[in-house]
Amino acid sequence: MSESQQILFANVDNCCYFKLCGELRYTNATGMDDLIEQLFSEPTPCAQVVIDLNQATFIDSTYVGLLASIARYCQQQQMPKPTLFSTDSEINELLYSLCLEQAFQIVEKPTNVDTEMSHIDTQAYSEQEQGQMILRAHQALIDLNDKNKAEFQPLVSMLQQQLK
Repeated sequence: MSESQQILFANVDNCCYFKLCGELRYTNATGMDDLIEQLFSEPTPCAQVVIDLNQATFIDSTYVGLLASIARYCQQQQMPKPTLFSTDSEINELLYSLCLEQAFQIVEKPTNVDTEMSHIDTQAYSEQEQGQMILRAHQALIDLNDKNKAEFQPLVSMLQQQLK
């Protein structure tokens, strides 16, 4: 699967469905960041959010932070908790270690959504924009709980200094 096919998206009956595939790293997260900014910067057409990680093989903390930002938005809009599907034991271990079960309904089962999905391309971000994305993602993670704050605050502080 090519980098441009790592992020698939569909809005079906006011359900925003994200399918994330392959290695999900900060280096290829700009398309996801851009999509989140577009979707949630205006009144969203989403009444429910579903994220399918069943074809993901790796996920870094920046991507987990982007997921946390989706959950935070849903909470702010009084939407139901987003549903996250994942059957990969290593990815699930990471999600639980970062307490994402507090923000998501995690379902450790396969999905069989049969709908046409749009490919979301990686966006060209400057070094500054990429740094801002990484900072926002990690701020969303530390906002989840004190454990994440202890783990990621040094990185957030460093990024804040570098991006001044």
